[in-house]
Amino acid sequence: MDQTTGILADRGARPMAGAPNIPISRRRFVHGLASAAALSGAALLVACQSPAATPTTAPATPASAAPTATVPAPTATTAAAAAPTTAPATATPAAAAPTATTTSAVAASPIAQPTVAPAAQAEVTAGKPMYQVDPFHTGRSPHTGPTHGVVLRTFDAAHPPVPTVHPATPRMDIQSSSVIGPDGTIYIADFPGNLFALRDPGQGSSLSFVWRFHPDGGTSLHATPALGRDGSVYLGFSAGTRNAARSTFYALKAPTSGTEAQIAWSVDFGEGMMTSSPTVGPDGTIYAVSGPGKLYAIAPDGTVKWTVQTGPTLRSSPALAADGKVYQPSSDGKLYAVAPPASADSKEGTIAWTFDFGQHLGSTPLLTKAGGFGGGNGIGSGASPTIGPDGTIYIGANNSNFYAVNPDGSLKWLYEAEREYAGIWATAALSADASTLFFGANKGGIYALGTKDGALRWQFPIYGSVYSSPALDHQGTLYTGSTVGHVYALDSTTGHVVFDYNAGAQVWSAPSILPNGTVVVADRKGNVILLGDG
Repeated sequence: MDQTTGILADRGARPMAGAPNIPISRRRFVHGLASAAALSGAALLVACQSPAATPTTAPATPASAAPTATVPAPTATTAAAAAPTTAPATATPAAAAPTATTTSAVAASPIAQPTVAPAAQAEVTAGKPMYQVDPFHTGRSPHTGPTHGVVLRTFDAAHPPVPTVHPATPRMDIQSSSVIGPDGTIYIADFPGNLFALRDPGQGSSLSFVWRFHPDGGTSLHATPALGRDGSVYLGFSAGTRNAARSTFYALKAPTSGTEAQIAWSVDFGEGMMTSSPTVGPDGTIYAVSGPGKLYAIAPDGTVKWTVQTGPTLRSSPALAADGKVYQPSSDGKLYAVAPPASADSKEGTIAWTFDFGQHLGSTPLLTKAGGFGGGNGIGSGASPTIGPDGTIYIGANNSNFYAVNPDGSLKWLYEAEREYAGIWATAALSADASTLFFGANKGGIYALGTKDGALRWQFPIYGSVYSSPALDHQGTLYTGSTVGHVYALDSTTGHVVFDYNAGAQVWSAPSILPNGTVVVADRKGNVILLGDG
């Protein structure tokens, strides 16, 4: 049994019809986080809920008898200027699914918004060059995925063609998401410390192994690689135990011969366990954050352009806005807005403002565990931001709330998802018209919210938790994994099931859509799975 899920459950687990027998109690998991963290630093939380069912659609308007409540004015801490504030906000429960009685949206009072030029869509390139597709983390693919979950080919990372010498951990696990090259090459990493390059041969039962990279004793844990325009693959690795680790960020090239990748350059990130996924800007700048929270902006040639100290991070990836600000959530309770240096001669970015999640908790009591590692304490966020075309920042937090934050750092609205330890770790996908957000949570399954006011449009309940950030294809099909071992394809308009694939093991990685119309996921037993229409 996986040591991160190995303590006796205190909540009965009722298997979903057709689901594998997987131990997935949250409380069981939270209790064992400390010992698991010492080995791998990968302490996320696993959940169990009501059986999967058809989606519930929210009523058009809240019930007339819904109570109202007054919440404190949202505030944001600003480095160089006065903190933006708003008038006290009157909260009303969002239109919610009948069974989600604790779910609500709280809207802040209207405020004068700073002028933000509509964010141009990130340049659409074939494949998936980084976590959640683009620097805004919209999760939108330019490709159309399958409508049938048929297994075409697989790769067993637990038994790779090249043995793993000095693995960081003997425990096989894949929590990294894949990225996809323009030619369809799949890049994905595992816990023992391998970064694999794989290809779909178009026939047979196996994905083709192309090359791999493994630094001695190093691992990227749940970090997802990113791709440069020149074909470079970027990823950070850490060596040593969580409390005595050092991290190095690498730019890798495919080998000219053999199966071992070439190191183009590397940057020493110093002490700490790096688990964050890098983001690549339109000009090729790579944004990556160390475990202690130091944000690096690195040129494509490996030169460090500038840095800034934010808060410690466990999993979240920086998002890049159209105006050049970088948004980085932290486990210290805050979302950081980072401005690049005003002068080309400066090597230090600045903190434009911070948004304190703890000042905006909503009316529903939280479910937390004092000292809980991996977000169990309800502080901060392990999710990554999604940025809308008007500059609004959307993000879920460890307190089970989903937030819309204005570009000046003030609260736009919040949505109270069903309460559970570690809340929301999945990054939201944004519809093509920017009207709807889709995200998974530790309880309640998949949520679809309106971006205007945070109103619930539909909810697809899942028995387990969702740490898999959803992928949205060109036709509006939404793909996600789950801890119950199922991969779902949903109609993003209605929440109805397109297909339901039983992987037989937990799926934490975000699905990736290939140019050939297939979708790739990975499970926590080390299987990389290519799904298609057959």
